[in-house]
Amino acid sequence: MVEALIPQTLSRRMDRVSVRQILNRSLIVLVFGLTACTADRAELDAAVAALKQGDFEAAYHTFYRLARNGDVKGQFYLAQMYREGKGLNQDYAKAFRWYRQAAEQGLDKAQHNLALMYHNGLEVPKDLQKAAKWYREAAEQGYVESQQNLALLYYRGHGVSKDMEEALKWWRAAAAQGAVRAQHNLALMYYKGPGMEPDYGKALKLWRKAAEQGFADSQNSLGTLYYEGQGVERDYIQAYAWFRLAEAGGEDRAKLNLAIVETKMTSAEVAQAARLSETYSQKYSKKRN
Repeated sequence: MVEALIPQTLSRRMDRVSVRQILNRSLIVLVFGLTACTADRAELDAAVAALKQGDFEAAYHTFYRLARNGDVKGQFYLAQMYREGKGLNQDYAKAFRWYRQAAEQGLDKAQHNLALMYHNGLEVPKDLQKAAKWYREAAEQGYVESQQNLALLYYRGHGVSKDMEEALKWWRAAAAQGAVRAQHNLALMYYKGPGMEPDYGKALKLWRKAAEQGFADSQNSLGTLYYEGQGVERDYIQAYAWFRLAEAGGEDRAKLNLAIVETKMTSAEVAQAARLSETYSQKYSKKRN
């Protein structure tokens, strides 16, 4: 009996990656829709340039002075320097302090990073309720990473009451902005979400969007739909091509799925599928997210 091919489910790995990798990601080049006097803006731009060039002392002095004067951008960049330990000792307590001040002024990126510190218990006790609060503040401003993490909290009932409608709401918002993890998770909900009728057509559309952005998990899941004929006509050649691309992208399940689908194919079909996979590789390969 052929083993069923099941797309990767929502996993703790996603929660861990979306939180920890985002926290560790550099957030140096930013665009804010905030007003500032010309002099402060020029100083800030010069400090950002100094930071990029490795002149941490000059950057620090400008950011610190601006931050003390209540400049939200100065507060955020100063928090970044303390979090990353650039030119000074890494200090999560000071990073938290300046993120909080910028977050309270409504800066979405600061709100997100503050939420991450509460989520991970960095310098403060882990508090998922506060994490959810700050994710929501940023999510409502359209900050996509916060939308994804807030959706996960609602899906799991962490820090908030478990609420599938809220999870769907925020995954849809992030997916509409092109976020591959949101597209992948939303597709999983349409595929077999709790309390939901399967909608393979919507799952197919979303997995294809994420797969074409190089997301290996979605490439594997797209292959599954072609293998099973769910939401699309069954096509082993397409299934093989997507499984092979997913395997190259690091999706562990794809190797087994390749072996299974190959048992259904002639040698000529395998050769054709391999060529198609090479075409897809040129268009859709990307480092695993």
